[in-house]
Amino acid sequence: MLDTSSPFAPSATLPATEARMDVATRRLRKAVIACELAPGDFIHEAALAERFSLGRAGIRVALTALSGEGFVSRHARQGWRIAPVDGALIEAMLDGRRRLEPSLAAQRLNGQARDLLISLLGVMESVFGRSEPAALATARLAERQLRDLLVSSTGSFARRWLGEIWDHADRILRLLDLAGHLVAPPDRRALAAALIAGDADAARFAITQENERFAGALAHGFLAVSSRLAQPAARSARRRRARPTTATTDTPIPLPIPLSKEQQ
Repeated sequence: MLDTSSPFAPSATLPATEARMDVATRRLRKAVIACELAPGDFIHEAALAERFSLGRAGIRVALTALSGEGFVSRHARQGWRIAPVDGALIEAMLDGRRRLEPSLAAQRLNGQARDLLISLLGVMESVFGRSEPAALATARLAERQLRDLLVSSTGSFARRWLGEIWDHADRILRLLDLAGHLVAPPDRRALAAALIAGDADAARFAITQENERFAGALAHGFLAVSSRLAQPAARSARRRRARPTTATTDTPIPLPIPLSKEQQ
C-alpha cells in the first residue's frame, strides 16, 4: 500500500532543535521539487521564514543543505537562487540515472520486500493509462516508492545519490506538469517480474529501456511546450497602441532548451 504518512514529522529520537532543522529542510525541499519556489527565482531567508512559518536558522541550514544537492545556489547581495531547469541539468540527471540505476537490477528481494513490490505494482496497474491528475499522482508516488524500495538495501552513498537524482527528475516532471504537458508514468511490470524471478539481466534491460523512454518523453515534452509558447497570438487587423511589457502571473515558467538526440 502507498505510504501517505507525512514526510515532515520529525523522529521522536531527535533533539528539538535538530528536529526543527530537519523539518525546515524537508519543507523547503518539497517546495523546490513541487516548483512552489519557481526555477530561476531569487529568494531571501526572511521571506521564506515568514512564508513557511519556520525559523531563520532552520531556513539557513535547509538552504545550505539544498545547495549541496544542486537545488539552490547563493549569490552575493541577491540572496539564494532556485536552480533553473536547463539542458545541462536534464542531461546530468539522465546521465546519473543511466550510470547508477542498472546496479539495482542485482538486488535480491526478501519476502517482505517482494510483497511490498507486488502491492505497489498493483497500485500502479489500477491507474495505468489514466491521465487525470489524481491517477497520475498516485501512479508516480507508487513508482517512486518502488524505486525507493530497491535502493533501500544499497550503500549509503548510492542511496543518497540516487535519491537526489530522482528528486531532480521529479522537479523536472513537475515543471512540465505546470506547463501543461503531462508525462505518463513508466510501466514497471517487466522490471517487477524480473526482480521477483531473480533475473538480473532482464531487470537491467528493463531499467535501461525505461531510462531511454524517459529521456525521449522529456525531449518530446519540452519540444511540445516550447512549440506552443512560440506560436504567435492572433492579432486584430486594427492597429493597436503599443503597450509596455510587464510581467504577470500568467507569464510562463522559462523552459530549458530541448535535448538533441545526441544528448539523450
